[in-house]
Amino acid sequence: MTNQTNKRLLVSIVLATVAAAIAVIGMRNFPQFESEVFERLMLWFGETEAALKAAPADIMMRTACVWCISLLLSFAGVMIGWKLAATARALAFLQPFCASLLLTWGAWKYLHIDLTPVTFIISIALGVAGGYAIRRWDAAATRMQSQFYQLNLRNTELRDVRLQMVRQDEVERRMLAADLHDQVLNDMKRLRKKFEAYAKDRSDERKEEIDQILAATMVEIREVMDSLCPSALEHLGLSAALEDCLRKAGEKGGFKARFKSKVEDADIEKLSLVEQSLLYRLVQEALTNVIKHAQAKTVRLHAEKDGESMLVSIADDGKGIAEGKMNEESRGLRYMRQRADLIGATISFRAGEGVGTPGTIVEIRVDLTGRSAIESPGS
Repeated sequence: MTNQTNKRLLVSIVLATVAAAIAVIGMRNFPQFESEVFERLMLWFGETEAALKAAPADIMMRTACVWCISLLLSFAGVMIGWKLAATARALAFLQPFCASLLLTWGAWKYLHIDLTPVTFIISIALGVAGGYAIRRWDAAATRMQSQFYQLNLRNTELRDVRLQMVRQDEVERRMLAADLHDQVLNDMKRLRKKFEAYAKDRSDERKEEIDQILAATMVEIREVMDSLCPSALEHLGLSAALEDCLRKAGEKGGFKARFKSKVEDADIEKLSLVEQSLLYRLVQEALTNVIKHAQAKTVRLHAEKDGESMLVSIADDGKGIAEGKMNEESRGLRYMRQRADLIGATISFRAGEGVGTPGTIVEIRVDLTGRSAIESPGS
């Protein structure tokens, strides 16, 4: 930061020097105009024409004073243009302007040096212009630095999201492996023993046991397959899949399920199958949280069109979220937000409006602006 400030200060000094040089050298081509302005200024300050005809001081002293004062005034102009906003800049410009006039009069009054007021004013103006250029450059550099930091932050967030998704996928794989081991594999072991027993005793009772185990195993395999790829979503569409998901959650959680959809198929078709699948997973995760934590008696799932967005809300009448924990971000909720972000959706959690057991309302909003219906691969 110190090096950057020193660099800008050096640039301001260089600009002030250039501004003063342009003003001094440029006005040397107009000596008569400069003399007229000087005489009128001195008369305005109350000097007499007779006093103005007196011989001025040494030319070397005059030149040195002009250069020094021009440099100081141009540097002041650079600072004004660099540090101040538009309104303050205009007001601050008057200060070195008035100072240049007073210096011109004082130098003549007490040192008998005829200075160059027009040169001074031009020095100030050029300095302000150079300072304003530094201000714009500084603002552009700050904006680029801010964008750079934002880009780095966004890249970090994306990296964290990818890492979290990989971790979540790994968790889901482990859960799937556990389900296969605890359910399907154990049933297959039981089935093998039943077959060994059936080979020794071909009774109808043992055959019925084998049929029951096979039926249960098929159901468990179907549940695993459905958790990987919901068949209702692929064959019946998003609305039917959400209703089926709510029904299964109600059976598992022991609550009443109420479903209502006011979304047209044309709006749903604006989402790709992958996006619909991710939206389905969000609803599934919200219902899983209801089963685990809410102790709800009734859960309502509504899907509707709200302006240019599709709004899916899951409302339960359970114990709700404690007020102090409403703004806390658990790993599961953060993962849901990340999954929602993948499809350009937003997800919010708020307390319900019930009395005693207010429950929780989860709202998933998917912006449909600019989306057009996506043709299916088979169409």
